[in-house]
Amino acid sequence: MQCPACARDELHPVADLGEMPVAAGMVFPTAQEARASQRGRMHLAQCPRCAHVANIAFDPSLLAFDASFEAALFHSPTYTAYAVGVVDRLVKTYDLAGAAVLEVASGSPVLADRLRELGCEPTQTPDAEPAAGSFKMTLARFVLEHLADPAALLTSLRASTERVFVEVPDAAYDLTTAGWDCIYPHAGYFGRSSLEALAARTGWQVAEIGNAFHDQYLWAVLEQRGLRFDAATSHWQSTLEGRRAVVWGAGTRGTMFCNRVDPDATLILGVVDRNPAKHSRYLPITGHRVLAPTSLVELAPDTVILTNPAYKSEIEAELAEMGVRAEVLVA
Repeated sequence: MQCPACARDELHPVADLGEMPVAAGMVFPTAQEARASQRGRMHLAQCPRCAHVANIAFDPSLLAFDASFEAALFHSPTYTAYAVGVVDRLVKTYDLAGAAVLEVASGSPVLADRLRELGCEPTQTPDAEPAAGSFKMTLARFVLEHLADPAALLTSLRASTERVFVEVPDAAYDLTTAGWDCIYPHAGYFGRSSLEALAARTGWQVAEIGNAFHDQYLWAVLEQRGLRFDAATSHWQSTLEGRRAVVWGAGTRGTMFCNRVDPDATLILGVVDRNPAKHSRYLPITGHRVLAPTSLVELAPDTVILTNPAYKSEIEAELAEMGVRAEVLVA
């Protein structure tokens, strides 16, 4: 079986746990019905590359996704306070007030109610499927571990949402303690490396990642890869507006910065480079002129942009030696 997270290696069997109750977390009206309930085999295997663990005997036909697993936890004040706190932080950190927010596979109105209180426009789906519309953030809490193909959900969400907040049981906790949360409804067990691998192969990048709830949970905020690049371009265009700015470095990074941020050559006065062979020549497409460092004395920029942080101290010292008083910013 190919790894459901990174899709780059075959899984290696590590533990055959035998037959387990498919209806873990559910109860039955009679003892007879409970004893006759469905069983499923758990045969765990691990990816040697990203360390993802999956039940290679998992049969999705035995168990449809059921959001009541997570919804039942809202009977606990401790859990409710935790989950509401997650929403509060996301709304504040990612400026979601007034924005459309989707919660997939929701079995409880608690978080939607809190989102409304915070000024958001929530939409919920009972299944592990995206809803029609455009969303600033999607919550996918305790969903991925139930899916034989978690990549399908994350891939489909790319068409409708800017960011995804995912939360899963942490494999590092579940597989190194007594294993009480190793249950048949969990098709896979994610650690940091496998969650990051899944995000990367489905077109997302990890903006934040961490553990919570006494290290039992692993969470991450995923952003579309192009989102940060576009946001960075807009940020620098607005930052440079009205400034006397130069870029230091006429190599590949400086060239790409100028092409993305200042394609019409109206924001950047020129590009500084120490290589004399580049002086008085011009960058491709934009036509920004390459200048010698000494030209900054006469040009008197108020801002110097670096695209490589490794040289910041060196360039600040050189500017000070020339008497050039400019703010040095790293892009």
